[in-house]
Amino acid sequence: MRVNLNNRRVGGWITDIKPFSQSTEGIALERLSPLVSISGTGVEEHLLPLISWVARRWMGSHRAVLQSASSPRMKARVVHPRHGAVSNDVNDVVVAATKQASAQGGALLVIPPALSALTVVSALAESGPVLVVCPTQRMAHVGAAFLRRKGLTTAEIPDEWDNARAGVDVVIGARSAVFAPCAEISAIVVIDEHDESLHEERAPTWNAAEVATERARLAGVPIVLTSAVPSLGALVGWVDKTIHVDSAHGWPKIEIVDLASVPVAGSLLSTELLTAISTPGATTACVLNTKGKARLIVCKSCRKTQNCPTCLSLLTQLDDGTLFCSRCEMQHGGVCVSCGRSAFLVPRGGVTQLTSQVQASSANPVIEVTSESDESWTKGNVFIGTEAVLYRVPQADCVVFADIDRDLGAPRMSAPIEVAAIVARAARMVGANGKVVIQSRVVDHPLLVALASNNVAGALEAWRDSVLVQRRALGLPPYSCVARITLTPPHTSVDIPELESVLVAREEEAVLLRATHRDDLEKAITQLRATFGAHMRVHMDPLRY
Repeated sequence: MRVNLNNRRVGGWITDIKPFSQSTEGIALERLSPLVSISGTGVEEHLLPLISWVARRWMGSHRAVLQSASSPRMKARVVHPRHGAVSNDVNDVVVAATKQASAQGGALLVIPPALSALTVVSALAESGPVLVVCPTQRMAHVGAAFLRRKGLTTAEIPDEWDNARAGVDVVIGARSAVFAPCAEISAIVVIDEHDESLHEERAPTWNAAEVATERARLAGVPIVLTSAVPSLGALVGWVDKTIHVDSAHGWPKIEIVDLASVPVAGSLLSTELLTAISTPGATTACVLNTKGKARLIVCKSCRKTQNCPTCLSLLTQLDDGTLFCSRCEMQHGGVCVSCGRSAFLVPRGGVTQLTSQVQASSANPVIEVTSESDESWTKGNVFIGTEAVLYRVPQADCVVFADIDRDLGAPRMSAPIEVAAIVARAARMVGANGKVVIQSRVVDHPLLVALASNNVAGALEAWRDSVLVQRRALGLPPYSCVARITLTPPHTSVDIPELESVLVAREEEAVLLRATHRDDLEKAITQLRATFGAHMRVHMDPLRY
């Protein structure tokens, strides 16, 4: 709705209605402003407690959450309920795991990427309407089409908001669909709960998987989180309700290539990459991330990437030639950490240079994928781009990570977790019969060793367990809470003082706060907000740090 306030027409939401005598003690009736207009249908009334919880949990404003939860329509349309029917294979391992998860009130399902998480939705829809939250709108659109072919009725959010309110078998959408109406809801499913797209970028930076879990609790329905590479927070939070779906064909063949063995120093054109791009009629996606501040430094003699011996982050080279770890803030001399030589090279060239090299080596059409590229694609092409190519190309026979070291060695504790997520996405693209090629100069990295295992699912589980042991020892999330604080002028990060019961780490333009208990972190943020007010932005539970 809208009202006139100080000669300006401003918008707002009606969240409660009470008699005048109960809600406005001491305020004269004539001081109240009349409603000028109704600008939309707003949010679902029964979700108001959830919206308040989100604002408190992520230390943000109610207004921002109300905006995310509001219907996109100005007026509601009258739509009649539509329901279909579906039958599932009772012998399917995913269906069996879903039934088990539903019976125990919810669970985290670890589903290999070659198996479809939409089978979970189909199985739950046998018992009633299901709300499904996907990482992207494109995934939701493709998923809705698949479910309709199975005989289910769907409502895609936000376009079919009224259909969702009226009643369908499956309500499906991206992150904000967690606030969508779902008549007679019987279950909630979050697909790829590890995906960063499920985290709101604006403050409050809520996580759709956690919001869905709270909504399911308030509604008294089961929730199923699915992932091939679950987040560490989900593994700890669902430690007693994690179900692993076993399949002999759950992961494609993953091949690790040592770039140090490529004949031409600094080249990314390994035999495996050339074979992939030259296969007649095959669709290949080449991924090369060149963003970020990490410079790749390689020894000229042994061709080893210069990584910090302590944290495995990529080392940078200072003006005096000294190698420096920006994460540990330690210097490591001016010689190779592996062989002791002092001559280095910095591999240059990004996606454009790799595209020109591949064009000269492949008879297949080569396409560089950029933000301006259209959505059309044809089988038999070679697609080259940054990580975005994994979202733009729906299917491929082979995915090649031309140089994973740029991602694996990024100066962040979360870097290996991020790499595991993009490899899982690539594995889904190629399916059980495809192949994923990962090129690196640190082939003995624990994550790459796990991915090269004959039992990828089991090896990844063991690797994640080792990461959790390390994080528990260091007091890092998910065994602690973190918030990133940024200030706007005239304030800077140096204005933030030391805080009681909270560790403070200063970044270039922000400050990271870490506390063992969430109450201590919230108390510190409240204290800072009293000082800096609107000049402070809070990013609770950042994924990358």
